[in-house]
Amino acid sequence: MHHRAPRVLTGLTAFLLGAPSPGAAVEFLWETQGSYVHQMAHIIFAIAMIFLILEIRAGEIRGRQGFKYLIWACVLLIWWNLDAVVGHALDWTLTSPVILGGGLDRRLLMESWHTWGYYLTQITHYLLPVPAFYFFYRSLKSFNRESESEPS
Repeated sequence: MHHRAPRVLTGLTAFLLGAPSPGAAVEFLWETQGSYVHQMAHIIFAIAMIFLILEIRAGEIRGRQGFKYLIWACVLLIWWNLDAVVGHALDWTLTSPVILGGGLDRRLLMESWHTWGYYLTQITHYLLPVPAFYFFYRSLKSFNRESESEPS
């Protein structure tokens, strides 16, 4: 028990000496800053999926079944990301409420192409990942089958 106290004090001292000091920073806040970052993330993810498709198609692996499934998963994820960018932009620019009333008396306001586009992108935002992840699952299953059948 007496040997533990010096170790604890040494560890605590090292932690306090190594702890970073407060840093000064400038933060610019505007209402939609998270929105822009979120949109950029969707665009970067779509670009990454395009890059993955191009790499698969340029390589010698494109004929394998697992990569065919992976390409379809990437195509659907690209579509999902582009759909999300459009849907978020429509959502942020809606000027009137899309649901009127309250309780059991609620109804949708479908007054323009803007509102219709918003609802269409909201529906596809939740429907597109399902087949995308199914194809991703099939690709992993195919890769697993191929690795098990190869002699080691």
